[in-house]
Order: sequence, then C-alpha cells, then structure tokens
Amino acid sequence: MILMSLLLVLSLERLITKTPVWHIERYAVAYQNWLYERKWLEEDTSSIAFYLYMLLPALIIGLIEHWLFGAFLTFIEQSIILFICIGCPVLRATYKQFLNAADRGDLQACSMYTDQLGHCGSKRDSDGTAMAEGKSFGQHLTWLNYQHYAAVMLWFIAFGAPGAVFYCFSRSATERFCASQHPLAMAAGKLMYALDFIPVRITAFGMLMMGHFSRALPEWLKDGLSLNISAYDLLTKVSSKAEMLTAEEHKAQTENAAVEPKVLVKLAKRNVIFLLVITSVLTVIGTLA
Repeated sequence: MILMSLLLVLSLERLITKTPVWHIERYAVAYQNWLYERKWLEEDTSSIAFYLYMLLPALIIGLIEHWLFGAFLTFIEQSIILFICIGCPVLRATYKQFLNAADRGDLQACSMYTDQLGHCGSKRDSDGTAMAEGKSFGQHLTWLNYQHYAAVMLWFIAFGAPGAVFYCFSRSATERFCASQHPLAMAAGKLMYALDFIPVRITAFGMLMMGHFSRALPEWLKDGLSLNISAYDLLTKVSSKAEMLTAEEHKAQTENAAVEPKVLVKLAKRNVIFLLVITSVLTVIGTLA
C-alpha cells in the first residue's frame, strides 16, 4: 500500500498544478493560529508542550486509521494526505522564475529569487539571505527539495500519513518561529534536528549512489557519522560532491546561472527514484506492508 501510494501521488504531483487547498502549509498555519488563539504557544510554553502540540494531529490521524478505517479506506486517506504533504507550489514557481531570469541574463533577479527561497533556520547565524548562507541557488534548492520530497517520503514510508503530517507541521512551525524570532525557535530547531537526523543521511547516501560515488563517499563518511553537523550542511556538502559541474558546465554557468540548479535538480530527481526502488525491494521481501 505504501509503494502504491507513493507511485500514485508522485505521478499526480507532476501532472497536476496544486492550489493552496491541496498543500499542507495551509493546514499547518491554520493549526498554528488555532494554538495561538488559545494561547498555547506563548513565550512561557515549555518545549515538551510544543512537541506534544506538533505530535497531536499525527496521533489523531493514527487513531482514526486504527479504529475507523479498513485497509482500502486507509489507502485512500493516506494517499490524499501524502498528496497534500508532498511538494511545494510556491517554491516550484520561484524556481521557474529563477530559470526565466537566468535565461535572459538578469543576475539581479536571480539573486532576488535566491533569497525568496527562504534561508531562515538553515544556519543559526544567518540573516536570512543567500549571501549569509554561503550557498548557491542550486545547493539551497537541493535542501528544499529534500524537505518537501525526500524527507516527507521517508517519514511516510516509516510511519504512514501520521509521520508525514508530523514532519510537515514541525517544519512549518520551525520556519515560522525562526522568521518571527519566537522564544520557541530553539526548541523547534532541536526538534527538526532530530526529525532530519536519519532521513537526511539516507537522502545523502542516495545522492552519492546516484552521483559520483568515489567523490561523495568520503564526505558522507566524515559528516554522516558526526553529531555536530546540521542536516542542511550535510546534504549540501554531499550533493556538491556527488554532482560537480564539468569544465563545460562551469563555463556555461558564467553565462547562465541556471546551469548548476538544473544539474542538482536532476540529481535530486534521481534520488527520488532511488528511494522508490529501495521501497519496492523492501516491499517485495516483505519488510514493508
């Protein structure tokens, strides 16, 4: 059922242009506003309470699946929730605008679209701009692709729809708290560090398998076993080694800023296929139901 849901949703996500009602951010923000109205996300809210608030929607979905739905209804419900959770129409639109700006040689617009991707929370000492991150548009796009595709897929594979919802709600709250400098921003950052710890290492491993293995493996072994590196830095470092630009691509990059993003997006897409293949194998041998 998990594999069928993934194949169905990924196919539909590529074919259908999502409206806001079909994206998780709408519901995550509504839930946060509901918590704010009841003053459950105040400055004195404890970290444990915040974690429980993020987990609550997932627990409710899990209980509904367990007590009310049969196998077929659970498949339908999980597919719908995964479709809502995966992808990000706003970021996809920004990416297309960046490509158009790069094709016409508008570097100022390219820089603006790079900042519009949102950098808050990827580094603690960031001021929210790409320059402060020291990352290119393509590298940051790789991170966002992980957050909105690979990580959601892995949490769905592990825990079904409740896992995907828990990850997406936590991600949304972390971005909001970071942008508003909320007192719970640090607690939210710690939660995301824990939620990303295993998925980002699996994703980075998939990238080195789908990219240049010998160049990326030493980077993955060095950083993948470290507890001090952020998920953002781990993924961007491994991806930059797994898919380095050729001499011709470097030359083209000086004339068209879209060359590197296109190369890294292709790597991210191959990684999604890698995750699907692994899921298929685990399903065949009976590890996944």
